[in-house]
Amino acid sequence: MTRRKALLAPASALLAASAKGAPCNFQSSYMTWDVPPKKDPRPYARHNIPLGNKARIQLDAIVDVTDLRGNATERYVLIAPCRTEWVYADKGLFQIPSREYCNIYSLKEERTLMSAITYDGEVSAGTPIGSQFRSLKIDVKQFTKFRELTDRAAINRAIAENVPLVGRTVLEDRARGERYSLEYPIRTMNFRPENGSFQVDTGPLLVPDRGSRAGKVIDRLEMAHIAYKTLDQAEFIVRRPTPVTDKAGKELARTLYYSEIAEWKASTVILAGDAG
Repeated sequence: MTRRKALLAPASALLAASAKGAPCNFQSSYMTWDVPPKKDPRPYARHNIPLGNKARIQLDAIVDVTDLRGNATERYVLIAPCRTEWVYADKGLFQIPSREYCNIYSLKEERTLMSAITYDGEVSAGTPIGSQFRSLKIDVKQFTKFRELTDRAAINRAIAENVPLVGRTVLEDRARGERYSLEYPIRTMNFRPENGSFQVDTGPLLVPDRGSRAGKVIDRLEMAHIAYKTLDQAEFIVRRPTPVTDKAGKELARTLYYSEIAEWKASTVILAGDAG
């Protein structure tokens, strides 16, 4: 396991950006694409899509990336993972060996984050949306009623009430001149009302890779889980190529697994949505 620290702008400088706008209702937010009919080149493929196919996939996380020099913002979304399948096949719908199908999308590009049992060393890159889709849309539904939880007591009360919670964590990379506003549903929350303690542990979401030399933003985003117990720090465990070894330490294979820790100064707000 590796650990990397990221030195960012003070949390107070990011606070104003972190609380803007109604939070995403992830339960009702989707990416939908329409692909034309095309032949799978694999000789054993069993797709049955003479009309092409449409798919609606729930969103797992959002990141809005702002170029601080030009103030332009691009939105990227992480879709919920599924298993690879033979679409509309007569029988045997799941593919074997199975892979995890998971992608990043903007309205301009997509990048696959698909993983198999082992990692072959291939690094994915973003490709233009228009090259393979008839259409692609991202529908982000927002809570019409929500409140910001401004102290530990309010956070603990909202947890106990079982209301939907959304985290919004803002990071700033001074070297690149970019701000990242991460938005994600809080699925796991530790809490102790007696002393007001809480700790978020949730994911997956998208986090920037400060060590990447890729020019495009979409190629510098990686899957991670987030943990924090205060609103001015965040710790991520990032998905990385990870060796699988035997008892003697000999590397047998590599897999994509959450194995690198990155600590960031951050500004987070926790927002409670009205489930009704």
